[in-house]
Amino acid sequence: MKIIKIIISVLFISLFSLTFSSAEDCSKYDKLSKEYATCTSDKLKKETAQKAEEIKSKTAKKIEDGKKKLKNFNLKEKFIKFKNSKTHKEFTEK
Repeated sequence: MKIIKIIISVLFISLFSLTFSSAEDCSKYDKLSKEYATCTSDKLKKETAQKAEEIKSKTAKKIEDGKKKLKNFNLKEKFIKFKNSKTHKEFTEK
């Protein structure tokens, strides 16, 4: 049981260290320096670009799903049927 706990903790620590190592560390610069400002702005740009790409892909998927639903709805045929009917009763019977 101890061996399993040790293996899990080693994996957990290694995954966390990979996550933190990929992030850029701006704390090595003085907070009032130009380098710190460029470092933080670059980090913000990267994060914003990733979120924007994620939102863009989700939106594109929703639009495609909406187009499929609209094609299956046959709105054009129903509109023509409604336009050609003289009364509401005639429209519902057809």
